[in-house]
Amino acid sequence: MAHEYTIGEAAELLNVTRDALRFYEKKDLVRPDKKENGYRFYSENALSILMDIIFLRKIQCSIQDIKAMYENGTPQYWQDFLNLRIQEEEEQIRMHQQLLRQLKVSKRNSQKMLQHWNRFSVCAMPKSYILSEMMEDFEQARNQWFQAAGETQGMEHCYIHEQWKPNGDGGYQYLCYLILEDFAVKELKLEERAKALSSFQFEHCVHTVCESLSMSPDKEIIRNMYQWAGKKGICLTGEIHSHYLWNYQEEGRFKKSYIEIYMPIEENKP
Repeated sequence: MAHEYTIGEAAELLNVTRDALRFYEKKDLVRPDKKENGYRFYSENALSILMDIIFLRKIQCSIQDIKAMYENGTPQYWQDFLNLRIQEEEEQIRMHQQLLRQLKVSKRNSQKMLQHWNRFSVCAMPKSYILSEMMEDFEQARNQWFQAAGETQGMEHCYIHEQWKPNGDGGYQYLCYLILEDFAVKELKLEERAKALSSFQFEHCVHTVCESLSMSPDKEIIRNMYQWAGKKGICLTGEIHSHYLWNYQEEGRFKKSYIEIYMPIEENKP
């Protein structure tokens, strides 16, 4: 004799709630049998149907999908549907992988801020790829950053890099441009694009991450870096390289930013 299952027994066997079974019944996906006395029960066949429904819900099929599947009922329809779901899931995986890579690049910036904020040290400036022409106007570089981020996924992680080089008469030549560090290029899978780009790096620099009232370093921090290097007997080339990492705001208004600064050391001097 075939076994008859109450709604409670069926829910326990299938590891779902009674409300879920009532929901599937309401949507006409399964119907309990009734005896003459009105007693409702699930047959073994009904449990098989429910098992299929639960599986389909686990692979994120909608109620409409399940109904369409049962109405068509052919192996070809089932295969076509699965192929479509596989394509959708693969696209979701690609999107999540891209998001994960971007999160890792952002985490590197947060690590820089935590480890180097208001601390002076000597370290290398990582290899960086130049993604734009060199400009004398920061706003122009920033606008190119906005445009690049809108056109190409991952370009949000470009730095608006600023550099000051001594011009020989006591002044500085100022340039700014977009760069992407080697870590970000590799993490974001942009190696092919980077092959055609110019790059630069410095083996030894005085380095810090500091706060600023703008997206550029304050003059006071530059003076402090020079003083620190002098006390350590470090000879600097006079170049200054910096880029904006992140900002802090209060009540929707810009408060301050976090800036990373590299000042190259003369390699032929101690």
